[in-house]
Amino acid sequence: MSKNIELHIFGQVLRLNCPEEQQAALREAASQLEARVGELKERTGILQMDRILSIVALNLTFELQQEKQKSSQQDTLMTRIQQLDDSLSHALAEIGNDMQILDR
Repeated sequence: MSKNIELHIFGQVLRLNCPEEQQAALREAASQLEARVGELKERTGILQMDRILSIVALNLTFELQQEKQKSSQQDTLMTRIQQLDDSLSHALAEIGNDMQILDR
């Protein structure tokens, strides 16, 4: 069941509707976002919040794309492993059939 959650982020209060089981994760995400913004602000000296948020959003989007690409590559690899396993099982079954014929 969704419930309102209040987050304090960048000196602002955000009231969001969020399922209860996801509230802790949302709070953690807000905390991580604030940490990233603070780190970037300190490292770059940029003071305009809109610029900092744009850079952080770009970095997060890039990281998400990288993770999706890794996941896609892992899915492809798992599919190929399954195909190889199926081929090996089929080949072993054929060898077993041939051995039974020879035993007769």
